Amino acid sequence: MIKFIKHKWASRRERFYKKNRWHLVLDITLVIIIILLIAAAVTLHFYRPATSNIINQPLPERLELDLNNPPLVFDFSVATSSFNLGEGTELKINLNNGSKIVASDIKINLLPLDKNFSISKLELVDANSETIKTEINNKQLIVNSLGAGENKGIKIKVYFKNNNSAIRTIKWQAQEEYSVKGQLVKEFVTLPDLYLNAELKAQAAIYYNSPQGDELGSGPLPPLIGLPTNYWVFFEVKSAGEFKNLVFNAKLPKGVELTDRRSLLAGNFSYNASSRQVIWKIPELKNQSDSYRVGFEIQFIPEDKQADKIAILLGSLQCYAYDSLTDNYNHIELADLSTNLDFDRINKGTGKISRP
Repeated sequence: MIKFIKHKWASRRERFYKKNRWHLVLDITLVIIIILLIAAAVTLHFYRPATSNIINQPLPERLELDLNNPPLVFDFSVATSSFNLGEGTELKINLNNGSKIVASDIKINLLPLDKNFSISKLELVDANSETIKTEINNKQLIVNSLGAGENKGIKIKVYFKNNNSAIRTIKWQAQEEYSVKGQLVKEFVTLPDLYLNAELKAQAAIYYNSPQGDELGSGPLPPLIGLPTNYWVFFEVKSAGEFKNLVFNAKLPKGVELTDRRSLLAGNFSYNASSRQVIWKIPELKNQSDSYRVGFEIQFIPEDKQADKIAILLGSLQCYAYDSLTDNYNHIELADLSTNLDFDRINKGTGKISRP
């Protein structure tokens, strides 16, 4: 065997290796490869791993979520469907984890469905359980986690910004997001519609001289016993939102009478002599920047017993109107108007009755 190997070596040396050394490098490389393959074959022959354990090993548990019956249930309710814009509305959120799995990183975003409104601020009002951390961060409600079978009630105050004063219906939704065993769950829930209360402003003023200085009244000022003094009364209303069936009324005390002079820009004006009530009615009050107004003249003749006193010229002033969107009546009561002329810049404070 050794002679055979020597013979082959000498033969290849004479034929190949002396002429080109790369033949030697190639043969040595092939020999090394053959040796490594033989060693690998022998190793694999004697190595018999327990493949049955690998094959039968259970796969990692994969959580199957039924989106029709999610582990975490959200319930939303509002304290009232109508509210004043500046006061905000209270929203109650009830979280119920009816599963056997912990829900973590719970986040709730409140989103208006159109550009007429936007969320300006959220305030945390009440959280029933102090053991469950609840916070508001950048208009987002965050709850750290909710254990299996656990409930949590949360109250928040939601403030809106109205970007279109003609629109008073708020359509909105809640975006819910939480994590269950590493899986992210997202849902959208449509919330009950909200309605902004229409805002009604009313004013009653009495003048002898107008704000521009024009003399509207006549007769002695301050008033004198037994002598007539005439004044002008103005009712004014303004609204943000629409109203129906507005009524503005007041009562004339004894000694004060209504003349036939008036300035009516809207609605109907009437006087009930038996009840001594002046009544101004407007069937429909539109959302407008300008105000509605009526003016009328009254005449006052002081009696002897009113000497050195300030007399009421118009009392029991009230204004009310129906908001059909929220099905509510707005009611405003105003202060009595007197001879003191509180709104008259020129004659304010000249209300004490004198003797002639």
